[in-house]
Amino acid sequence: MLRILPFTLCLACVAQSPKPILSFDKVHHDFGKISVDRKVAHRFKATNTGAAPLQIKQVVPSCGCTYTMVGQWFLKPGESTQIDATFNPAGMRGVVRKSMQVVSDDPDNPTIQLSFEAEVVQDVMPNTTAIFFDEVVRNVPRKGTVRLESGNGRPVQVIDAKAPGAPYLSSTFRNDGNTAIVEIQLDARKVPSGKAGGVDVITIRTTSERSPLVPINVQWTLRSSVVANPARIAWVEAVGKEHRSTLSLKHSDGKAFKIISVKPTSPWFRVEGLGRPAAAQQDLSIVLDAKTKAGTYNERMILTLDDPDQPELEIRVSAVLR
Repeated sequence: MLRILPFTLCLACVAQSPKPILSFDKVHHDFGKISVDRKVAHRFKATNTGAAPLQIKQVVPSCGCTYTMVGQWFLKPGESTQIDATFNPAGMRGVVRKSMQVVSDDPDNPTIQLSFEAEVVQDVMPNTTAIFFDEVVRNVPRKGTVRLESGNGRPVQVIDAKAPGAPYLSSTFRNDGNTAIVEIQLDARKVPSGKAGGVDVITIRTTSERSPLVPINVQWTLRSSVVANPARIAWVEAVGKEHRSTLSLKHSDGKAFKIISVKPTSPWFRVEGLGRPAAAQQDLSIVLDAKTKAGTYNERMILTLDDPDQPELEIRVSAVLR
């Protein structure tokens, strides 16, 4: 028994050896609603609740929008310090959550995560910053809606909404409680001939001193006046033979049109059926020359039309010959 006793006492000493413990009064803080131009800060209280000295090694924020400051890095048992977290919400909107890692020599919890959140509000908060109009028919106007929510409890008042250089875009606005509703309309009949799409900016002007201008991107494309079927010519065939494909061009509004010319980007295919009178549908034959060598080809042809809304049409032509 005398030989075992010292060893038993040694184990007891190891089990009861003092160690540091890093504790916080709270590990999460909610700032609530804050304006986009208001910096906020919270002080987390850190305490060494263990029986041995503790060292805070580093504090690592999740991004550059937070700033941390540690009062002191070494804590005796029972001592406290503070870690300040400052949040700059500039350029943000909605609920934002951030965190920071506190690394110490606490053997049981070497890394503790502190976090905070805030709902960043602006005086004027649009529900979207972009409107998309795809495949617009020229004689059918299209509308999109932008809602401007209030972030300060007061009604959002719109003065006007304009898109300089885009006469085909117009807007109307009204209020629904504190929210301003702006309807943006694209009238494709006013789009210049030959223009099939683009991106414009319509600027909504409000009475808010903090958010006087709200830019909205409007991205749009027009439906092709003349539609090709198929949209692409493709062959996967044996080498040494002539191959043909029919290309049908049809006017979406049933108007008669003519194909003025076709310009292929390669001599290994040709186009037959040109010179026909104006019609709502034109059929062409795309012919792959029998002398084309084996290989992979990716070309295109540009069709010139007499349609004022679509003066050109590009068709992709590809072939894999074995």
